[in-house]
Amino acid sequence: MMESVVEGFFLILQWQNILAIVLGLYMGCIIGALPGLSPSMAIAIAAPFTFGLPPIPAISFLLGIYKGGVYGGSISAILLCTPGTPEAAATLLDGYPLAKQGRARQALDAALYASIAGDLIGTVVLVAAAPFIAHYALKIGPVEMVPLIFLAMTVIITTLGAEKNKGFIAAAIGAMIALMGVDPIAGSTRFVFGNYELSEGVSLIPFLVGLFAVPEVINAIVASRERRRLKAAADTIEVHGERLPFSALLRHWKTIVQSALVGSGIGALPGLGSTAAAFTCYGLAKKTSKNPEKFGTGSLEGVLACETGNNGTCGPALIPLLTLGIPGSSTTAVLYGTLLIYGIVPGPKIFIENGPTIYAIFIGLVIGGILLYPIGTSIIKYAAKAIYKVNQGVLFASILLLCFTGSYAVGNSMTDVYCMAAAGIFAYGMRYFGLPLGPALIAFILEPIIEKSFRQALMISNNDMGTFFSSSIAIGLWLLTLSLLLYGPVKALLSKKGQAQARQ
Repeated sequence: MMESVVEGFFLILQWQNILAIVLGLYMGCIIGALPGLSPSMAIAIAAPFTFGLPPIPAISFLLGIYKGGVYGGSISAILLCTPGTPEAAATLLDGYPLAKQGRARQALDAALYASIAGDLIGTVVLVAAAPFIAHYALKIGPVEMVPLIFLAMTVIITTLGAEKNKGFIAAAIGAMIALMGVDPIAGSTRFVFGNYELSEGVSLIPFLVGLFAVPEVINAIVASRERRRLKAAADTIEVHGERLPFSALLRHWKTIVQSALVGSGIGALPGLGSTAAAFTCYGLAKKTSKNPEKFGTGSLEGVLACETGNNGTCGPALIPLLTLGIPGSSTTAVLYGTLLIYGIVPGPKIFIENGPTIYAIFIGLVIGGILLYPIGTSIIKYAAKAIYKVNQGVLFASILLLCFTGSYAVGNSMTDVYCMAAAGIFAYGMRYFGLPLGPALIAFILEPIIEKSFRQALMISNNDMGTFFSSSIAIGLWLLTLSLLLYGPVKALLSKKGQAQARQ
């Protein structure tokens, strides 16, 4: 292990890799600060253009976009009461009131410091937990992989709350699209509708680009009135006032550590993500604060809790991806596709087969967390004036051009471009009907894995379905999945019985 760590250290400390991290952070901060543009979309668009690079700078660049994007959403949340990303929705509760009080600079500094603290603590959790989990994950074979993927999808869908039925429909759609192409066992084509150009199936990267980028462009065209409002608001914003002293952070160190650890725990669970972490940490900080009445009126502690929590998820979100090969969010699903392109197969053997590369990426995450301070500081001063005066027409036209160019560059095939465009229109329709895109994407990625594992297990056991209950790990995973499925209905039934008894 130490040999891989040392080799990874020397691999990452090359100027090309550091430059890739810096460029990724800058791009992520700017993309995150622009409402309507998300880190997932930015990574999906940028991924095809990194294919000519070595794996370490390419992955470091994409992770820089991820980290910068999560922080960048706080800029618009604080200055314009419009979160640039869903992760920053909780930040505006106290960030915008602080800006209205003339303390915009302090709120932005608090968000930056909290983002760095949460990011670094989350990375430490990733480095400590990932090799340990991967070691025990080596015991998982095809029999255990089937209930494991069912459990992951159950967690992802049940976290949608009242929208879980729509999440199930979205996951089913994503799995159906993944079935297109050649049957991996029988060798026959399926769902190609006579078009043999689809015999290789829908490529992951064009599907990602269409799923996340094209709907944003369409929404931007539709929401022209909102863009004019943001531009008018940017003309009246001044980032001024005193800087936030470091002593203010020390006064709230308990909130920062608490939020970072809670955010790390939530980030490691598939389906919850940084938005849930931000609101959870905000509520927990309010309960444990000495001044809970200040929350919602302009509390620095509230901003610190939100930004520490949502950035604390960045590192741990990679744990299920790297150790089990299961992406737990849209962003990690995009990173999954990039790793596969470079021949790095996420799963229990990743530290055995690609140890130095993975540790180089881990060290790059730490370097990125440190570099976020000078990069964030340089962006803060000009954020309101520069970012929101970008010509929106030129911006989204350029994004659409990159979508087509990047999709074609994957395989030099117009079929990929057509698939990207079809996925984009399809995704816009899903949004119109309120279907979440995350479950569709994750099911699209996991369907080939579960199909392969299911068939391998049956071939080994001579078509005995009982093989999926033949190990203690598999039985435990099935029971956990069943308990999650029954939790909601049983809770609702008990609640109705309690209400009926109370009326009597």
